Amino acid sequence: MRYLGIDYGDKKVGLALSDQEGILGMPYKTIRNENLLKKIKEIIKNENVEFVVLGLPLNLKMQETEQTKKVYSFLNKLKKHIKVPIVLENEFLTSSQAKKSGAKGEDVDSSSAALILQSYLDYIQKNER
Repeated sequence: MRYLGIDYGDKKVGLALSDQEGILGMPYKTIRNENLLKKIKEIIKNENVEFVVLGLPLNLKMQETEQTKKVYSFLNKLKKHIKVPIVLENEFLTSSQAKKSGAKGEDVDSSSAALILQSYLDYIQKNER
């Protein structure tokens, strides 16, 4: 099963894809937050994505923020435009981790999406045993 990871931002959106087996999440690309639903729908079709993992931003106390509300709004729109399942995954400190691993510029967004996706894939693999 192929997964798409999304790190949603007001201006840029980081994307990551898993391998065909759904084991490894890898940075895919960063896109502008313009015509986003159309772009994601095309990626899902072209890359044979069967499942979406959307990053959920929380603060240091694991509470919702203004950005969390924007992600929920995007989630509701996304659900109306795509037919694959969508799950939320905590994205706490993924941008910091991406920068520490050497990502720069727009690569930070796609690397953050890969970390979000990998966190979910690891969770699935751990709980399938």
